[in-house]
Amino acid sequence: MKQINVKETMHEMLLRQMGANVICFLGKQCFVKFNINGYEISYAYNINAKEKYFLQRVRPYPMIAGVFEDLKDVVNMIQIDVEQFKNVIESGKFEKFLELNKKILDTARNLEDLFLYYIVDEQVFDEISKEIEKVREKIYECAEPERRVYFKKDPETL
Repeated sequence: MKQINVKETMHEMLLRQMGANVICFLGKQCFVKFNINGYEISYAYNINAKEKYFLQRVRPYPMIAGVFEDLKDVVNMIQIDVEQFKNVIESGKFEKFLELNKKILDTARNLEDLFLYYIVDEQVFDEISKEIEKVREKIYECAEPERRVYFKKDPETL
């Protein structure tokens, strides 16, 4: 146990030398895992520096799920999310959804690498932004009220 503490302290020191404000506290971090028809749906949550619960979905793809006041809200959010995943898995379209999602996540990483490692002309910002807007418009266009299948919670972004 002491070896871990020393390693953690060394990492904290290195981060502080880089200019970070490091806040360490003993707290709860939980990892929650479901198996739905052979697909792993998993979450991690912890208490953040503001003493609120930070929840993120880990699998099948990473996504911040929100910050919550108490554990009831965390459990409720996970329950709703799992129900929604059951629906999409049972629809038979889950694999296609995962493929699209992976492409989007990979593209976000590509974009980050492009701008962090290369000099990018100003017009590229506009070109990429226009293409992203086309995809967003298509998503909004497909979110027709009469095709909605889940009603216990409203969509957060549509």
